[in-house]
Amino acid sequence: MPGAPVLCGPAEGTRHNGYVTPQALDTRARPITGPLRPLEIAIVAILSGLTVVAVVVAAVIPMATAAGLLAPVPIALVAARTRMRAVVAASVTSTAVTFAVAGLGAALSVLAAAVVGGAVGEVKRRGGGLATLVAAAVIIAPLVASVSVLALWILVPLRNLALEVLKNLIDGIGKAVVWVGDRFGGDLQGTGDWFSGLGTNIVDHWWIWMWASGTFGTFVSLLVAWWILTGVVDRLAHIRMQDTLEANRDLRIEEAVEPLPLRMAGVGFRYPGTDVDVLTGIEMSLIQGEFVAVVGANGSGKSTLAKLLAGTPATIGIVDRPGAPGLGRRGGIAMVLQRPEAQMLGSRVADDLVWGLPPDQEVDVDALLAEVGLAGLGERETSDLSGGQQQRLAVAAALARDPKLVIADEVTSMVDPQGRRELIEILAELPRRRGITVVLITHRDSEARAADRVIHLERGAVVEHHPEWMAPEAHTPVLPAVHDYGDPLLVVEDVSHTYLAGSPWEVTALHHVDLQVNRGDGVLIVGGNGSGKTTLAWIVAGLIEPSGGRVLLDGEPMTSRIGSVGLGFQHARLQLQKTTVSDEIMAVGGESVGTTEVARVLDLVALPREIAARRVDSLSGGQMRRVVLASLAASEPEVLVLDEPLAGLDPAAREEVLDVLAGLRHKGITIIIISHDLEALDRVCNRRVELVDGVLEARR
Repeated sequence: MPGAPVLCGPAEGTRHNGYVTPQALDTRARPITGPLRPLEIAIVAILSGLTVVAVVVAAVIPMATAAGLLAPVPIALVAARTRMRAVVAASVTSTAVTFAVAGLGAALSVLAAAVVGGAVGEVKRRGGGLATLVAAAVIIAPLVASVSVLALWILVPLRNLALEVLKNLIDGIGKAVVWVGDRFGGDLQGTGDWFSGLGTNIVDHWWIWMWASGTFGTFVSLLVAWWILTGVVDRLAHIRMQDTLEANRDLRIEEAVEPLPLRMAGVGFRYPGTDVDVLTGIEMSLIQGEFVAVVGANGSGKSTLAKLLAGTPATIGIVDRPGAPGLGRRGGIAMVLQRPEAQMLGSRVADDLVWGLPPDQEVDVDALLAEVGLAGLGERETSDLSGGQQQRLAVAAALARDPKLVIADEVTSMVDPQGRRELIEILAELPRRRGITVVLITHRDSEARAADRVIHLERGAVVEHHPEWMAPEAHTPVLPAVHDYGDPLLVVEDVSHTYLAGSPWEVTALHHVDLQVNRGDGVLIVGGNGSGKTTLAWIVAGLIEPSGGRVLLDGEPMTSRIGSVGLGFQHARLQLQKTTVSDEIMAVGGESVGTTEVARVLDLVALPREIAARRVDSLSGGQMRRVVLASLAASEPEVLVLDEPLAGLDPAAREEVLDVLAGLRHKGITIIIISHDLEALDRVCNRRVELVDGVLEARR
């Protein structure tokens, strides 16, 4: 018999008769307890490193001592956005690392910075203002200074060394003053004697001087950290520090893992802090051993539905299953995401496959790798795998948990056509061979047709599936081979590139590539995962200097023309660095770009001018791609190089981006597109070449 359903309704922070409301699960209503979560560990690792860098730079570079004032800020950010357990972890790890790198003195500086940062962040997290901080500083600053004095009292050799250095420095200043007086005819001997006496006084009464200077320095550090942190926290206020998949995993940890069969009735979901329902009225079920496709436009709620299937509590409605979802646990649920590199943790394939499993769980690594088409690659470095191989490794790692439900979210969007077909075949076989239920989120009709049934989402609701909406199987555009006649703009001459040359891990990505791009061309570069396409894009943009050969733009070396070629990354969100659309366009376009130019480039990429005030994080995938294009257009590049510009877009967004690219080329902009996704790119490109294992081949 199924266990008690999870019902989420309007009551807040309550449990009754086995029913749980999501508000009880929100960290703002009920603080997170227990060990550090993966998201917290990641935050601690990154921000602790910044603290270490600030202190070490201040310690080893005489002209950069002011960098020490920035050291408390990262720890303050940890305290402001997480909890005290994370602050302690950040303080301990940063102090230990600094001691190993720069010695005891620098480690004590880090510890002091951690105390200052923790205090500032805690005041900010609790909603206190500057007055609260000043009141806290009156207590904290003398205490921190007292600890420093106590440490120097105990560590006599360190104290003697520090005082000797300080005495020599002050005496040196006094002698320099006397020398200047003698040089220019003045008598400054008295001033020199004063400096000498000051140095002697500090040595004789060092505890008073150290305590007073430490108190003042700590007080100033608290104010500086507060000033900087206020701006940082305000900038990051819209970013949630809660992982919706991780935050509530421990609430049903004592239950037996049994994610299937699953039934949803009237399920809806709204993210904390928002007033819009992402999902509404979801009615669906999953049984053991079926293959289900979930389709819908970008922003329709597909990934949110995946989170609910994986165990995130709904805002309203019934989610009925026999036991705990068991995300990541044996016999529970496994997720495979869009970007495989974001899921890889081990340096070797075999290590990554078993990463995070209990020590007593035995896994037949060779058999699992063979099952997903990676036989014999257990000893390979994960960084050497192609995108398709990395994605298959992610599937193998999921299978190592013996899951009953595998959720695959857009797993083929960064994979070439051959790798895409292989992945779908692997997933489609899992229900038949292993009895695993597979939920595949996709935009592609060919992938959805492989499923037993299709769930179609529109604006957060389930609708009748209409296949004509979806992207058809990609076809190869009929484009001629590259030719050398015309007005040459960009010339690639005998370019080769090797990563980690001379090391045991060296990998040659390109071999003697020659390519001429004429003014006004649209060139499509295709090739399998790992063929060298992205390496070529970065070299053409001048961001990588090739190991051999050269790239010329208008006859000049590309390395001297950085910025003349605009590069669009595979993942548009990673390229957007500012808070709002207008800020992003003006930052990329340069000082000459004002509101008039922002409006012009938004018109150019078919975005409404009103979107200039929108936050970048509120945009859809297609809108983010077009904002990147608008930003690049504002910088007026001579060539646009776009790496996978259609990846992860639904059919409507694909059409929007294709229309924009065709319009840009019609206006005379030279475009180079690197893509796995060949559908309709003949609307933008007039030539096509292919990279095969780093060798460029013309296609006829």
